[in-house]
Amino acid sequence: MPSIAAVRSVPVVDALPAVAPRPGAVPRPGVAAFPAVRVFPAFPAVSAFPARRPEPSDAACAPAPPRAAGMTGDGPDRPDETTTGGRGGSGGGSGGGTGGGTGGTRSRSGDIGRLPGPLLRHRAQRRPQTVPALPYPSAGLTGTAGCSFAELDRRARAVAARLGTLLQPGSRVMLAYPQGPDLAGAFYGCLYAGMAAVPLVLSAPGATGPVARAVDRCKPDLVLTGADTWTPLAVDRSRTQVLEADGQRVSGDPVWRLAQNWRPVGVLRTAPAYHRYHDDGGIGGRMEPAMAHADLADVMGELAQAVRLGTDEENVGWIAAVHGVEDAVWRILLPVRVTV
Repeated sequence: MPSIAAVRSVPVVDALPAVAPRPGAVPRPGVAAFPAVRVFPAFPAVSAFPARRPEPSDAACAPAPPRAAGMTGDGPDRPDETTTGGRGGSGGGSGGGTGGGTGGTRSRSGDIGRLPGPLLRHRAQRRPQTVPALPYPSAGLTGTAGCSFAELDRRARAVAARLGTLLQPGSRVMLAYPQGPDLAGAFYGCLYAGMAAVPLVLSAPGATGPVARAVDRCKPDLVLTGADTWTPLAVDRSRTQVLEADGQRVSGDPVWRLAQNWRPVGVLRTAPAYHRYHDDGGIGGRMEPAMAHADLADVMGELAQAVRLGTDEENVGWIAAVHGVEDAVWRILLPVRVTV
């Protein structure tokens, strides 16, 4: 910026003449004529402003690399993520009607701003051999069931790669599995592919009685199930695709090969991610409105805070249920959130 020129000094004010008494006026004793006004000196010239300091270079503004952290959770020791929009997905116990958020772009610090899918990718890249877990006795038998971040990410990428060749983002996918690593991999695979998961948790492998009823109620675009339950599923395959997926193969292709072929897709925070399905037995069932990716991230943040405060397993499950997240799902997502 060029320097500002010096400002000219203010001109000198002319002195006023002395005030003489009016003709014929009788001077009052002790009162003198007004003296002449004193002349103020001219203001000195203002010196030029210094030139603007040069801006620092881009290299000087580059952020420092993120610090490694041994704590978890949602603290400021995690890298930042810029997210678009706000919470405002559709439905569920925590969502409220359909629609986007408040718009705009804002930064969120640490894991608080990470959607469940990108968070797993981040964990798998930084700590591939770490096994996500919860501080509860039954945690090893459900949820991610002992899979490392790398293994869970590999399963998810394989499922997402196959789904991407069959369906469009936003499609609804039913997951007919018992609790365990196959269900966890399939659920994260739906998140990676930008599709809405509808878990139908089976009581045991092969216990597929509720599947036909659930398919009739939910009308998914595709059903994912384990290789051991694919044949007995009573589903009209001319109307609904059925795909088998486990830790070894997805639709007959090796998991490792599909995982290598996966390409990320852009997933909006407000896109549908999860429907909760209630099986009411012989009278039918009902499916709740979708929760968005941002809704799941918010609920997992609240549950992570409860875990850090020492909340027991039963009450953590109660908080999740209040927000519309079923037992099998929070046990899949929360270990990834709280383990570093």
